[in-house]
Amino acid sequence: MTRPPHDLSRLKAALNAETQMRYTSREVASAGFTVRNIRFAAAAVALTGFGAAGLAVSAPLADQVAAALASKSEIDLRVGRNGGVSRVELYGSVGSRASVRSDKGQVVIRLPGAKTPDIGDFRVNPPTGVKAVDVRRDARASEIVLTLDEGAKARFGRSDGAVFVQIDSKDDHGEAAEVLKTVATEDRKAGELPPAPMAEARAKAVVPVVALKQVRVQDGVQLDFPFPEVTGAAVFRRGEAVWMVFDREVDFRLPAGLKDGNVVTEANWVKNDGFTALRLVAPSATGLSVDTEGATWRVRVGGRALSAAASEVAVKRDDTTGSPTLTLNLSGAKRVAWIRDPMVGDRMAVIPAPGPAKAVRDDRSTLQASIAATAQGVMVERMTPDIMVTVEGDRVAVTRPGGLLLSSNGEGVQKPDRAGFKPALFPTLPDPSWSQIPEEGFLKTYNRLQEAAAEEQGAGAEGPYAARLDLARFLIGQGMNFEAQGVLDLLTKNNPRSLGDPQVRGLKVVAKVMVGRLSDAQVDLDSTALQNDPAANLWRGYIAERGRHYEDARKAFAEGVSAMEGFPPEWRTRFATANARAALALKDTKAAWELIVFAAGQDVPPLDRLEAQLVQAEIIEAQGDKARAYRVYAAIAKSTSDRINAPAQLRAARLKLELGEGKPEETLQLLSSLRFRWRGDETELETIRTMADIYLTQGRYRQALEVLRGAGASFFNRPDAVEINEKLSTAFRSLFLDGMADGLQPIEALGLYFDFRDLTPVGGDGDAMVRRMVKRLVEVDLLSQAADLLQYQIDNRLQGVARSQMAADLAAIHLMNRQPEKALQALWKTRNTLLPKPVLTERRVLEARALNELNRPDHALEVLGNDMSPEALDVRADILWRQKDWAKAGALLERRLGDRWKKDGALAIGEEANLIRAGVAYSLASDQKSLDRLSQRFGKYADTAQNGDAVRVALAGLDNGPLRASDFATAAAQTDSFTAWVAAMKQKFRAQPTQPSPAAPAASAPKTA
Repeated sequence: MTRPPHDLSRLKAALNAETQMRYTSREVASAGFTVRNIRFAAAAVALTGFGAAGLAVSAPLADQVAAALASKSEIDLRVGRNGGVSRVELYGSVGSRASVRSDKGQVVIRLPGAKTPDIGDFRVNPPTGVKAVDVRRDARASEIVLTLDEGAKARFGRSDGAVFVQIDSKDDHGEAAEVLKTVATEDRKAGELPPAPMAEARAKAVVPVVALKQVRVQDGVQLDFPFPEVTGAAVFRRGEAVWMVFDREVDFRLPAGLKDGNVVTEANWVKNDGFTALRLVAPSATGLSVDTEGATWRVRVGGRALSAAASEVAVKRDDTTGSPTLTLNLSGAKRVAWIRDPMVGDRMAVIPAPGPAKAVRDDRSTLQASIAATAQGVMVERMTPDIMVTVEGDRVAVTRPGGLLLSSNGEGVQKPDRAGFKPALFPTLPDPSWSQIPEEGFLKTYNRLQEAAAEEQGAGAEGPYAARLDLARFLIGQGMNFEAQGVLDLLTKNNPRSLGDPQVRGLKVVAKVMVGRLSDAQVDLDSTALQNDPAANLWRGYIAERGRHYEDARKAFAEGVSAMEGFPPEWRTRFATANARAALALKDTKAAWELIVFAAGQDVPPLDRLEAQLVQAEIIEAQGDKARAYRVYAAIAKSTSDRINAPAQLRAARLKLELGEGKPEETLQLLSSLRFRWRGDETELETIRTMADIYLTQGRYRQALEVLRGAGASFFNRPDAVEINEKLSTAFRSLFLDGMADGLQPIEALGLYFDFRDLTPVGGDGDAMVRRMVKRLVEVDLLSQAADLLQYQIDNRLQGVARSQMAADLAAIHLMNRQPEKALQALWKTRNTLLPKPVLTERRVLEARALNELNRPDHALEVLGNDMSPEALDVRADILWRQKDWAKAGALLERRLGDRWKKDGALAIGEEANLIRAGVAYSLASDQKSLDRLSQRFGKYADTAQNGDAVRVALAGLDNGPLRASDFATAAAQTDSFTAWVAAMKQKFRAQPTQPSPAAPAASAPKTA
């Protein structure tokens, strides 16, 4: 399996333990006495020449020891290695003045002054070619004595302000040099670099391949290591890292699905110096257990622990040598692996051992070293540089020159305090003690708590969970709220009964609110477990205010006021500020002012106080003093925190415009930049609302709608989006229902409507809005666009009677556009069995007219049936005219004129068309008697008619007067009923109401149209 190069180099450097050492010290107070923290920072250097920097980890030394050590500024000792060559360099005010001499196989570095260099790690891991390192002192100086290996050579001098000693081992002159020579003469592919001597030497060694087997278990993963022979192992956890170290070199083959992103997120391994290490990254709350069967090791991360119980490795004090030492009985242990943790940066001594599993149950701590709890084997950490860890038979010894400083108890070590983190006064009240780091330090406490939690989890669903609550309280106190939420979620998943515990529910509320998951926190607050917790009411009020439920917020804050003093000052300020915002939203400015004065008066950091003063400015503005509010906003806008200055800048710009001191374009430019600089909360929404108002005031309707719609899309899942969407709908309604868009050209208004037509409301308002737009389009003969508008409404937004009624309008427009086929489709696709009689009649007449236009008169008459309404009579007359039944057509057209001859005034365009067509029909039917009657009654209207000549021709007939047949044909052509019908339909659309009206009652009997 391919391993990322950067991970490989870091682990290789960790196992090689080839480092450059630097030391700093600082005074700290601990347990009533003063010690120094020696901060050790290791930069691991890989053989290829690049390194991975480690993090600093502190380990306390006794005061008398630390006082004698030189600081980094005085003696800075650095060691580098590459193959068979090592180099020691000394920097600093003392180190750079060192003198070096060679003396019978030794190199002596003399350092003037009383300060002694700290050579602990230097002594434990001497450079290549050095057998031993020692320190000698006299009254004037101290000396570092390097005893060289047989055949090693040293040379020394000064370079770049430092004293250096370079040691060439015997192997470097012989075999390694020959390897370099051989490599240089071999033919290589273009661009291929020659391997390093040490790398080539390693490549010659053959190591067995071990293919790991992965077994999925519930909430975890199990790895089987089928070694070819019995192999020692050490398995332990450091934070989220799980280490597995084995005492032989092998090539691992990792399963393809090991890094699932759930249990295991990272997996890296490396082999070196007779050891192989595998490092996994897994959630710290998951357990760790080990078992063995023959030569196979089983390691389970997470899930239920393996059934095999590990024996305990006893930790004892040994004073028999005269130097206090800690010993551990670890059967089968062979040697120590010195590993530098690539993530933490400190040095570990790891001692693997063969099976059966042997574990260190509890951490053991001294001033100079700590023995960590493990699942298998031994691991020593937090060591001072002079700690020595040795293995003699089955005995592991941890000591230092002069012995360890041990306590007086039988074991000589300090066991960690197992007292948990006490619950607060109320379940949802965070206790101040949770944020205090115990004397053992953060990492030690974290590891102890998570190990206890993992062990407790193995007890199953009915087991205790106090340790997991302690871990959650510690994480919340340290601000690690996401991690605390993960611990609590896993707890409630594995122990469902814990959901009834107020302490569990309360911690879940605190963790979720801290990370902004307010809706999830509300679910826990609604549980019966927190009904009697007064502090929970403050959280309920806070969440309700954030969700704009102001009345509920005010009520909850009032019910939780008794618990307010138990909260830290920061949360007292936040609760009071939220309460003031709720009061302000409910127009209770007096209560809002009292609350905000209380909030601003708390002893809190400046940013919390500025946030309260920001709400104070809102209250001043609500009281009507805009000039004063503007000055407060302008002052707060100078804050360095964008969370505070963004809303302040927004409101200052708005008030400046309202006070007449700013210009709209300048304000819009400022708000536009602010909108994209600060995003994702109510400040952005307020910015968008303000911009939309300015755009609407300037008549820039498109920009207003675009900015509002963009906000609705971005905040669709937040309560704030409701207000934005309402404002967007109101603006759209004002434009197309209340007439704000009437000043736009019809085609411009249509384009604006089509771009935002998804905002058309459903129901009467939507119908009226569309009809208003259709009326404008029909007026300017944009019939296709009007049809598209109606078609979209029918397809997407209407149902029932309203859909059928709008389909009638669509059919009429298609007929006006001479598209009878589309008119029929519109009617047939929207049939309904229950329609009001006027709608039914209108649809029937339109269907008959469309059929007649398609030259299907018989079908048209069948559709009309017994309908004798005026509109139906017009269609019948058109059908008879198309069938050339002149006698019946003339009689029907005269019937449509009725008693109009008894009234004065010019004829309407429709009446004039019927008169002309009736005269023509009687003439073509040779019905002179009817023509004379018609002429006698209506001849007087020829002088006032719009087409007087045509009226005279039609009433004169073919056999009367000097008119020719061509004049008669012209008169008949000019009386096309279609033109009159189109004019009538335009008048109908013009007369349609543009305001919503109650729907007409449905027909009493089922009918289809």
